[in-house]
Amino acid sequence: MVLYRPFDQPGGHQAGPSTIKMLGPLDVRRAGRPLVLPPRRRSLLALLAFSPGRVVTAEQLVDGLWGEDAPPTALRTLHAHIAKLGADLSRHRGERPIRRQAPGYLLRADAVDVDGERFEESVTTGLRFSAQGRFAEASRSLRAGLALWRGNVVSDCQVHGWALAEIGYLEGLRLQAYEGEFAASLAAGVTDTAVGRLERLVGEHPLRERLWELLIVALRTAGRPGDALGAYHRARRTLIDELGIEPGEGLRHVEAGVLRGVTDPRMLLRLSPGPPVAITDCA
Repeated sequence: MVLYRPFDQPGGHQAGPSTIKMLGPLDVRRAGRPLVLPPRRRSLLALLAFSPGRVVTAEQLVDGLWGEDAPPTALRTLHAHIAKLGADLSRHRGERPIRRQAPGYLLRADAVDVDGERFEESVTTGLRFSAQGRFAEASRSLRAGLALWRGNVVSDCQVHGWALAEIGYLEGLRLQAYEGEFAASLAAGVTDTAVGRLERLVGEHPLRERLWELLIVALRTAGRPGDALGAYHRARRTLIDELGIEPGEGLRHVEAGVLRGVTDPRMLLRLSPGPPVAITDCA
């Protein structure tokens, strides 16, 4: 299991790596204290924090900071910003949290603690537990990762080009984490809040079939088979109206299971077998 080191708490003074929270407005702390950076340096740090421990080329950084409007002096300006940002992050003289490494720069992974990295670790761990049938552990790991989110990724930073794809990747992984957490919770027999939360997510992402599958299963395991079938028909109408396609095999499998009276969410969602789940058939 991944061990999570707690982020520095506000007002704390513990030593250790600088913390960078990017799953929301950028929040940077050095030795537990908030670090105020000017806008351009905030955006530069966000770009480097997408790939801690890996080189980001100077060309990528210029593209991420200015996009198509890069000035002729962009490369020289970038080097100056890097030098100042490195000094901002350093806790003592001689420390180099940002290292120059051809063809660009690297934010040292041992010098920073990035919530985006933690989130990816929690999703990987949670999905692995789910594949092993360890659904309660999977749900806890995925919830821990989702709890790191505070809003849209680096929502207060101006970034361009490839950085937008990085943001899209994290947002997509967040949806996968929600889907994995709901599936694991349902498989573990936890259904108390699933329906309402899934209705909200389906409203926000009506073309995502896995969310519809989970909503249907949550309704069925809550003893509401009629509402479950109604949700299937809503999903089908949405897909036909918006995309001109019929539901995929996963949705059809869930509908067929509900029609047959299947109540075990592991069977409906075709999850790996785990310990028996006691759910009463209220049909």
